[in-house]
Amino acid sequence: MNAISRRLLFRIGTVGFCINLNELIEIREQITERIDFEQGNQPQSVIGTVSFRGGQIPVVSLAERLGISPVAQDVALVLHSSEETWALLVDRVEGFGSVSAMIDRPVPTLLRAEGWRCFEQITIYAGATFLRLDLLSCYAGGAE
Repeated sequence: MNAISRRLLFRIGTVGFCINLNELIEIREQITERIDFEQGNQPQSVIGTVSFRGGQIPVVSLAERLGISPVAQDVALVLHSSEETWALLVDRVEGFGSVSAMIDRPVPTLLRAEGWRCFEQITIYAGATFLRLDLLSCYAGGAE
């Protein structure tokens, strides 16, 4: 099974999220102490930067923007989008799932914040619900 047919499942607080596995570069644990918080940009949810492969990449936290109470946020998913490489803070990684075992549904209008979106579908997997992130919108601030 290749990366395109799998998704990474993770949580921020009690909310489940998923991304396509081909969007993931690596998972870093115990990241909080390595973040330079002086480089933050709150309007875009960028809280700082972290060293990655000889450079600095932005670190994004969606918890406050989505109104979620994070638990620990000491895990970072290093991601790539069409814009650049960046890191997303999460509470915990739950594992990987096969796309063929998932049911995707559109996001109900009620769950779409006006003027901003960061998830594109609701995914049901093994009886649990996950929001599938739109990484470009998450990183860019999600302007519609």
